[in-house]
Amino acid sequence: MRELDAKKLENNLRARAEEDMLLGKIACCAVRVLQHGEIVADLRFGVKDVRTGEPLPPHTLFRLASMTKPVTGVAALLALEKGWFDLYDKVSKHIPGFEKIPVGRMENGVPVPDHKPHTEALMWHLLTHTSGFSSEEPIGTYQRVHRPKSAYENNRAMLSHALAHDLLSFDPGEFVSYSGYLAFDAVACIIQEKSGMPYADFIKKNIFEPLGIEDITYHPTDGQWARVVTMHDKTTFPTQVAVDMGKTTFENFPLSYTCAGAGLVGSVEDYSVFAELLRRRGEYNGVRIFADKMTDVMTKPYVPEGTPGLSPIKSWGLGVRVTRHDPVLPDGCFGWSGAYGTHFWVDPENDVTAIYMKNNRWFDSHGAGNTGLQFEKDVMSSFKE
Repeated sequence: MRELDAKKLENNLRARAEEDMLLGKIACCAVRVLQHGEIVADLRFGVKDVRTGEPLPPHTLFRLASMTKPVTGVAALLALEKGWFDLYDKVSKHIPGFEKIPVGRMENGVPVPDHKPHTEALMWHLLTHTSGFSSEEPIGTYQRVHRPKSAYENNRAMLSHALAHDLLSFDPGEFVSYSGYLAFDAVACIIQEKSGMPYADFIKKNIFEPLGIEDITYHPTDGQWARVVTMHDKTTFPTQVAVDMGKTTFENFPLSYTCAGAGLVGSVEDYSVFAELLRRRGEYNGVRIFADKMTDVMTKPYVPEGTPGLSPIKSWGLGVRVTRHDPVLPDGCFGWSGAYGTHFWVDPENDVTAIYMKNNRWFDSHGAGNTGLQFEKDVMSSFKE
């Protein structure tokens, strides 16, 4: 285990943020890095809104986008502990009709049924981007673009529409392709049915409230909306412009649709509590949310090496990527990113938790892209000699 050098870390993070702002890559960012549960760096750079020039304050909320997925991963652990489903259950055991969805193919630019799945989708496929259900392949993309507005009323409406109209992009377990939200909504619908409460209420009652987390939510209060960072975009490089997203937490999704794969907003302060829960294997400040052993269930690399579509430097756990042969992070690090530029990981080898947050539409860190990857490099180059 290596120890972080706080001064070196701050210098690296500051230099990177200042360069990114100078080049117009970001309008602002907030970062927090902890080791052994102690804050090593807690920094904010830039402005909350380029129109006002207000410096980015503490407790700013960011649209988390796909950093919602690890929360759903933890919700799935709770469901497993309660016996509501098993990871190796057929999805159709809990969602009747799922087994009838055919695998499709594109024909003249339109998805058409091709064949019955070689094997039925299992629950773990939904959480590891291997189900073919609304995956980011031509079939899934077409279906997402042509989905009616009524499907976005809530999780159940989204799932019901997909069961009636969608095709799988590939045979479950035989390929890997990112599923932005629908596969995670399927899990959320099962949790809603088993718990007898809306999904947002379930994660609030069973995860956020016991941890004292108030600033991760699907439904911001008026006071929280005032603390949500402005989304930024660019016109002529490197000019940043504000984007009015109104009171939506992910694109134009209505707030009634508590999307289990995207849709939460959160602060770096409160998301660091959630990330520390993962580093501490289910317990935080004397409060246990899930059993220690369930951490291994969440962070197991489920997708075998060599599976078509899988990155050579990662696999997938339940709602989290798991590093494997990564050139920057040690094997076994886990976490995820968001389409608007949020990014985090837990490094069990060095006992580190790192969170980076920004919100813009054109230069994201999704999947450890540019800003996320640079953040990883800056942290990993800040250990003591």
